[in-house]
Amino acid sequence: MMKMNKKNTIIFDMDGVIFDSEATYMQELIEFFKMYDIDLTIDECQKVIGVDSRLFNDIVYSWWQNKTSKDEFIILLNHYYDSIERDYKAILKPYVVSLLEYLKENHYKIALASSSSERLIDKALTTSGIIDYFDLITSGNSFKQSKPHPEIYLYVIEKLHITKKEALIIEDSTPGIQAAINAGIDVIAVKDDRFSIDQSQANHIIGDIIDVKKYI
Repeated sequence: MMKMNKKNTIIFDMDGVIFDSEATYMQELIEFFKMYDIDLTIDECQKVIGVDSRLFNDIVYSWWQNKTSKDEFIILLNHYYDSIERDYKAILKPYVVSLLEYLKENHYKIALASSSSERLIDKALTTSGIIDYFDLITSGNSFKQSKPHPEIYLYVIEKLHITKKEALIIEDSTPGIQAAINAGIDVIAVKDDRFSIDQSQANHIIGDIIDVKKYI
């Protein structure tokens, strides 16, 4: 096993890394479109893995067949999402809490850099009981450029007053991994077994998130 430079900061993506949420999100999308007589496939839904909410809206509206204006579509979709009560505690991935506790006990800085909206991030971290572990939480909605652009990760580095060599990013999606590479920061991918995500550019691929401990 190749040891990385000494790390003092771990930066997590959220969906697919902390929560096993991507399959849930896809099924919700399929059900929403089915209500309007549009059939989506899993392959189509995979196009929104790892994208921010603005790009997400652009992609899913392209499937809408011009049934309404984009603004009206987004209102319908947001009302649908507001009606859903997701149990984030139930989809918290194994060993996440154990890893967060280990990092806290050993004085690592812990950040979250997710493409999801601020509202969704807050709800997910709060209802699952893990929000207090994080020293910094940021959403892709706060930036002009989304992953694979490195802007969100460069912001975290600057905000936490650390060097790139001191940070380690935990990702799962292709855009997220590429964003880490574009930022010049080491990245570990949590292995994808379901969606054929290209993770080949990551420095390492791990089976379970607890394996992060081997690289810090």
